Amino acid sequence: MAAGGRRAARFRPERIGDFLDAVYCLDTDDQTWLAEVMARGRAVWGRGGPAHGIIYDASDVSAFAMHETHTIDFTNERLRALHDAAALVTPAYVSRSFRTLLTHHSCRHMSSPELLPFLDRMGELGTSDFLGVNGLDPEGRGVILGYWMSAPLRPERAEAMAYRRMAHHLGAGHRCRRRLRQAQAQRLATDATDGAEAILDSRRRIVHADGPAKDRQAQAALIEMSVARDGARRAASSAPEALGRWRPLTGARWTLVDSFERGGARYIVARENQSRVHGMDMLSDRERQVIAYLAIGQSTKETAYALGIADTTVRVLVSRAAAKLGVRARSEILAHPAVQALRGGRPGR
Repeated sequence: MAAGGRRAARFRPERIGDFLDAVYCLDTDDQTWLAEVMARGRAVWGRGGPAHGIIYDASDVSAFAMHETHTIDFTNERLRALHDAAALVTPAYVSRSFRTLLTHHSCRHMSSPELLPFLDRMGELGTSDFLGVNGLDPEGRGVILGYWMSAPLRPERAEAMAYRRMAHHLGAGHRCRRRLRQAQAQRLATDATDGAEAILDSRRRIVHADGPAKDRQAQAALIEMSVARDGARRAASSAPEALGRWRPLTGARWTLVDSFERGGARYIVARENQSRVHGMDMLSDRERQVIAYLAIGQSTKETAYALGIADTTVRVLVSRAAAKLGVRARSEILAHPAVQALRGGRPGR
């Protein structure tokens, strides 16, 4: 215990379930959602301090845009520094940070000379570094959360892994919210159940299935993921290994969210939530998704986690994609012009 009987500031994995509940809330506006996600992520961080969040569009690195921002415990001086930092962001920086990094700490070691004036100013204000959790998406639209500290801190391995998994969920939750907003704007949906390809009741029975969700194996996978999801939510089970069983997608297609009816009846809704990756028309949807995650720097294991498929499936898909692209090694895949374009802008458009 710390002096005065208070618990020392520390990583709080038991709060991850609360964070993910906020991430997959679809019925709030973006500013409210961002504020809640930031607050619950800060509870996982467990160390207090200032924080900032940005909903951004980096789909074209030369036209980077911030759509929503929110801060916690930022003084006026820090707010001015954050505002001024926007002018320092270059396309090269966007490409190697927003478009490729799930998490990062110790910004001075990120090869980011553009931001040194900003970091120097923040250091003068007592916050020299931050942990970044980046809900990136191969489409280039995402959310970044920054938790500031007075000195660089290297998280332990389990903590760092938890942040990376949280980042994958953050990106999937933001994408799911965007898709629902688009459907609502087109009057194709009013809530999370409209257009859902599968709905499970509170006893995990399939009460609705459409399209690919009619497949029995797909239904079994959705039921299994719903069990993993509830397990990871429990405070006693929210260790990083439990989070490893709750994937952002199931079968590289569906994200699970909750829907409640009057009287409190809970339904688990499976919404189609694939990344819409453009270009590489010779590839299947799954092949295109896998290559897109590799292009933004994700390993085989992290790609499998993000898509909710097996590591071996990722390897098979990479092999098939390589053959269609006329290359062999993974390095040749990443050097292919169509794949290179995924990191820098809008391929094929």
